[in-house]
Amino acid sequence: MGRTKNVIDEIDRRIIECLRKNSRITMKELGEKVFLTGQAVKNRVERLEDMGIVQRYTVNIDCPVFGYKIHAIIRLQLAKTHIDAVKNLCKGEKLRVLHYYQTTGENCYFFDMVFLDMDALNTFLAQIDPLCQYELHIVLKELHNPEL
Repeated sequence: MGRTKNVIDEIDRRIIECLRKNSRITMKELGEKVFLTGQAVKNRVERLEDMGIVQRYTVNIDCPVFGYKIHAIIRLQLAKTHIDAVKNLCKGEKLRVLHYYQTTGENCYFFDMVFLDMDALNTFLAQIDPLCQYELHIVLKELHNPEL
């Protein structure tokens, strides 16, 4: 009896967890971890991709290795007409946007960014100050929850 196309089972959950920990794992190795053949696990991964659950394979960059010493989450409240101006300010060698989100709330955006140093952060904040209200959070350390 075939599985329903859009149903996630325990094996799918284990596959997702393995990919979350190591997206470069081979299908053979992944199959061994979830007790399937390489082809069977490949079929499941392709189905998870088709469902939009597995969307991209990324590289997590240890930003201090590249000189980015300051990691900040910045909540901005700005008019949609100013978003392009803020995006343009995000281009440069002294800062990097890791992620940016539009969220619920009145014109609310979150920018996950790294900066070479406090001077680069302060320069960016001075540039966005006339465009929006913002709330700054400096990341002290990244916490990994193996339960997620």
